[in-house]
Amino acid sequence: MSDDRGGATRTERGALELTPFPSVRAGHVMAGPQSVEVWVQAAWLMLAEGRAYVEDLEGGTEQPQMQQAAKLRFLEQLLDIDQRLSGRAPVDDAHCLALALEYGMREVADATGPELAGVFGLHEEFGGDTCAVDDIHVLWGRLLEGFPGELPDRLVAEGQRDMLRTLRVWADLARAAGLDIGFLAPLMKAA
Repeated sequence: MSDDRGGATRTERGALELTPFPSVRAGHVMAGPQSVEVWVQAAWLMLAEGRAYVEDLEGGTEQPQMQQAAKLRFLEQLLDIDQRLSGRAPVDDAHCLALALEYGMREVADATGPELAGVFGLHEEFGGDTCAVDDIHVLWGRLLEGFPGELPDRLVAEGQRDMLRTLRVWADLARAAGLDIGFLAPLMKAA
């Protein structure tokens, strides 16, 4: 496959081979306030949306059509996070899947479109009797492990206290960067 980052050819990699948050690992940073805003947004989207999609994948083993829809939406969500972390304005939801498959990701994971299609099992017939999600769980675990900060699980009872503490930390961080944490309100309302 041709790689749009220099014409080199590389083989498709599975979830275990994808590097989570490659720019952070390479030392790429944004200006302070912008960095605070996009990383808090990314953290919220992973907490609120990402965990919910993963929960849908886990709970939907008897409903492969629901799992297929959830994994498509999860891929779109990861592209949204990738766009924010790159400093770009998030694209409309209707375009996220197409952009992910055409251009891949560079911030959430270093992955081409075909690699994402493989990890998310997009070769499966939509509406079929099965839905492969194992690679998605591997990728999710690697993203949680590689995230530069704590991502409490708000979907479990003991995670509620940790979530409140995390929100206070984010508010303090935003204030220190000269921001109003209100930038998170639209995302919280949508969750």
